Amino acid sequence: MQTDSRSRASAERDEEGVGLRDYSLWLHAPSVMASRKKTAQPSIHVLHVELVGIQPAIWRELHVRSGMPLSRLHEVLQAAFGWTHSHMHMFEDTSGLQYGHKAAGNADDIGFGGPPLRDERKYTVADIAPRPRNTFSYIYDFGDDWVHRIRVKKVQPPERSGRYPSCTAGDRAAPPDDCGGVPGYVRLLEILRNPRHEEHEEMLEWIGGSFDPEAFDLKATDKAVRSVR
Repeated sequence: MQTDSRSRASAERDEEGVGLRDYSLWLHAPSVMASRKKTAQPSIHVLHVELVGIQPAIWRELHVRSGMPLSRLHEVLQAAFGWTHSHMHMFEDTSGLQYGHKAAGNADDIGFGGPPLRDERKYTVADIAPRPRNTFSYIYDFGDDWVHRIRVKKVQPPERSGRYPSCTAGDRAAPPDDCGGVPGYVRLLEILRNPRHEEHEEMLEWIGGSFDPEAFDLKATDKAVRSVR
């Protein structure tokens, strides 16, 4: 009988202990959830983007949500530099992993013999460059080979009245599509600067009548970038 009483008392204490533990967990659950929500706060990546191989530098400063998919960042970069979505592209991180548009049937064809191409829709800016000073590349047009070096300047909370993405600074016009990459662009500028060059009129017509390599309209560029949703 004493054994049964002790067993019942022990069971009651165990049940009481479990109840207290459950109550304690329930009581602290809101603070745990609040902590999780705090770590999941949205943030903004401030990116410095510069075309490689051209001086004076052609660059843009972009503010994008850290959770923006790379597929959407591609559209932002096209808008920021005035590219025309006419060619293939990919991103590459510092470890050599490549991210791009995985089309049916040739999903890995543009990996150039390296690791299989990763689906850019499934990776965000924060996934491949989570911290300030992290870098990665955006390559547009595998013929002209326009390499954009992207550096994370800072990661910060979004402004209460901020609208993202946005372009907040930059300098110089981007080259026109299909001009032949860096060497072709240098040659194009030489021809446009020399009215007596035998190809001057032809290139002037091809470019649409005029081209100012020093021009940069921040307001128009920001408007184009903000239109990406």
